[in-house]
Amino acid sequence: MKKLYSFLKISMVLIAIVSTYHSYANSSKKDSILLVGKIFNNEERVKDVVINVFDHNLKIKTIKVKSSNFVRTYLPKNTILTIEITAPNFHDKRFMFDSHVPDKLTKLPGYEFDMDIFSIEELSGVNTSLLDFPVGLVKYNSKKKIFIRDKDYTKRMKKLYFQLLEEAQMSERGTLKDD
Repeated sequence: MKKLYSFLKISMVLIAIVSTYHSYANSSKKDSILLVGKIFNNEERVKDVVINVFDHNLKIKTIKVKSSNFVRTYLPKNTILTIEITAPNFHDKRFMFDSHVPDKLTKLPGYEFDMDIFSIEELSGVNTSLLDFPVGLVKYNSKKKIFIRDKDYTKRMKKLYFQLLEEAQMSERGTLKDD
């Protein structure tokens, strides 16, 4: 009888722990924004990607993506975040995520992104300081009730990125002519 009582006691403790963890996990997801993304280079998979999430200047999360180029994580709401994408032999790329939402919002929308990152080789011979700036800005749109990227900012940055890539290609051609 003592064994049965001990078994029941242990079972109840385990059930309490599991249900507490489960309710905590659900509440943290409920109060967070799902971020889903794909990282590639010229449509090719990038391996060993590391995603760093900064709340203002404080790193709050690191996600390591080994062989897949797919990332899925939850972000805190009501703050300004920087999402930094890094990988060996690639230039870092960042985007800003303003996760502020109306207080009355009960179901938080997620956000999906695709990010093309440049290899170090692709941009050799050019000044890459432009890459220190975020490539995009994302914020909540109250009318559409979703997170959207600032299209004007993204368009300007893409234009500058393409100019940088073109400059690297011209530099490479110039180097080849000199050989």
